[in-house]
Amino acid sequence: MKTRPQRPTQMSWASSAAASAAAVFLLSACGSVAPIAMTAPQGFEGQSESWAAGHRSAASGLFADESFGLGPYQVAEVRRDVLSSDTSFSLGPLSWGKTSTGFSYVLQGGDERLLGRCERKEGETRLPLWGNQIPLQASFGLKCDCQGQESHAELEMASASSWQIEDAWLPERIKLTINGQSFKASPFDHRGETMSDGRAFVGFRFDGSAGPAAAVGLFSPGQVWLHQTLPASQRAAMNCALAGLLLNTGP
Repeated sequence: MKTRPQRPTQMSWASSAAASAAAVFLLSACGSVAPIAMTAPQGFEGQSESWAAGHRSAASGLFADESFGLGPYQVAEVRRDVLSSDTSFSLGPLSWGKTSTGFSYVLQGGDERLLGRCERKEGETRLPLWGNQIPLQASFGLKCDCQGQESHAELEMASASSWQIEDAWLPERIKLTINGQSFKASPFDHRGETMSDGRAFVGFRFDGSAGPAAAVGLFSPGQVWLHQTLPASQRAAMNCALAGLLLNTGP
């Protein structure tokens, strides 16, 4: 079972999440993820609809069925390894590695159907020292695009870390736009409190011009909150973008 992202050693939080997801796949090739109760972010209690990812498999990967439900919405047709590439090169004692992977999915709810597509990029610089490869710097980027007939969402996340920068694993930049409207992203902790330091976080909240809009909890199997002030025209696209974050983190 996957827990919240923890502080990795010289790696981005997303790399740590991916490694945990791989461990889950090796330990359990079948079965579903049991729900874990989460505290709603501040400002969402009693003022939002909340859904845990339902019927979500504990397996993740090319041959796994990663479909799951989010209340009235269904995430289906998940395909991994879209536009996958892996490159590396060396210059003197230093070595660089870059990995690019992608996945696609469909979010269906009522008459709305959105196609989601995410691209994930990771890079790392290493220095050989006493027979070991010492990571000097790591970077991570995620871009997701959700397109429907009447709604569109774009999500972008980036982080970088190095041995010189403590707590740099916390994402440096998160951008979310729904139908052209921007939302401010902030991580929150297990108490539902918004945070900006290096404490372990359990999810992200998104606030618009009218205040709280939506939030996603990354604890397995995942949870989504849609605030009552979020317009109906933006709810499907918002759910699609948050589903991309859940699929990126893994079950």
